[in-house]
Formats: sequence, structure tokens, C-alpha cells
Amino acid sequence: MTRPARRLVLILALGLLAGCSSASSGREEGVHATTSQECADLVVIGARGSTQDPDLNAGVGTEVRRTTEELVRTLHERSDHDVHVEAIRYDAAQASTLAAYQAHTAQGSRMMTSRLRALASECAGSRFALVGFSQGAQVVHGAASSMPSPLARRVVLVAMIADPHNDPSDPITRWSYADEPTSGRGRLGPGPPIDTDLRAVAISLCVDGDEVCNDRGAPGGPPSSTHKRFYEKPGAVRATADQLDAVLRRSGV
Repeated sequence: MTRPARRLVLILALGLLAGCSSASSGREEGVHATTSQECADLVVIGARGSTQDPDLNAGVGTEVRRTTEELVRTLHERSDHDVHVEAIRYDAAQASTLAAYQAHTAQGSRMMTSRLRALASECAGSRFALVGFSQGAQVVHGAASSMPSPLARRVVLVAMIADPHNDPSDPITRWSYADEPTSGRGRLGPGPPIDTDLRAVAISLCVDGDEVCNDRGAPGGPPSSTHKRFYEKPGAVRATADQLDAVLRRSGV
């Protein structure tokens, strides 16, 4: 590949960093209908997307917060499980290079695994869900690709919404908000396979028209309005939560 071509690829890849979601106004204290107690029955560990404010939406980003709220409402309709949500506060600021972006994402994956290990040690009765959007989905993907078996056995849900490392050949559950799953791979190429211990509880969610997780080789650029707006819409939130709840049911939650 020539130098101009390599530069173009870098620019198109970095386009996914420029504002993954719409900005939210006001300060929000947390996710509604959840408990502040760390050792809840279900602990959701969330990762926000690129440039999302760590001081809004409980630090997990609009898409993860809204989806988790809907998931908790659904869960409470059929059980008395309490749920705690906490954020992985990795560096999701806009990166100047692809290498910096990848370093920040790898840092987030390590932080997620470390926090999961600590919580698993402290909270003998808790089970865990990992949920992320966009760059945060890549954080989840990285954590779920190389997780020690004792930790993996405590995880009942791995949810990657609009994953830039989406790999349609990875044998996990897929949802596209339509009859057929999207067939394209993530904009940054297929990521490492999800750990075999976690495949049964892992789900990748991607809508047609979102080039970050369904890149079919079309011209790149900044994230589309589909990527930035679709997953936070009420209908999409309900659909996402229903799919995550289905995974929890299969996991016995």
C-alpha cells in the first residue's frame, strides 16, 4: 500500500472517533431502578463510546444507560434481582492517531478485566454483565477475548453494541434489528474471537447503515447519523434490551 493510501485508511478509521453519540444536557446521577450496593445480584460493568462525557449517564454513555434502564425494568417484571451499574472510566477522549485510540481501548479492556476480578473476589453471590457501545463495545470485546475461565463462569452477558471490531464469522449471537444479521465486519477489521467460555452469553448488535460495525468497503468518514443516533432511540433501546434479556434468561438470570 502506498503512503497516501495508508494515510487515507488511517483518516477513515479515525473517523469513528469523532463523536460516537449525541451530547446529553444536564448531569445525571445514575441509572434509574438500580442499587448503589456493589455486590448486587447482577452487576453491569459498562463502557462508553468515544468522546462521551464520563460525568453524564453514570459514565456509561447514553446508549448503555438507556438500554440498561430498560433491561432492569424488564428484569424486575419477572424477578426480584437487584442490579448495580458501574462504569469503566478509561480514556475515551478523541485520539489523535489510530495507535493512541487502540492503546486507550486496550487500557479499557484491562481495566474491565481487573475490575471484574476484584468484584468477583468481593461479591461471592454476584453475577456480571459487560456492556459497551462503539469504542466501549471494543473494550468489552477485548476483555471477553482473553478472560480466565474462573472469571468467565461468573459472566452471564457480554453485549457489544456497534463494535468496530465486529466479526460476523465469530460464532456468537447476532442481532441487526431486522430479519437477517448484518454481514459486514467492523470498520477496524475483525477482532479476536470471543473466548469459548463466553460465546454462549455473548451478543453483537449492529444495524444496517452503521458503517462502524457493518463496513462493506464503502467510502469512510466521520460516524454516520445512524451510528450516532439509532441505538439511543426508544424503539432501538427496547429491542436491544429484549435481546440482552433473552441472553440473561438463557443464563438462568
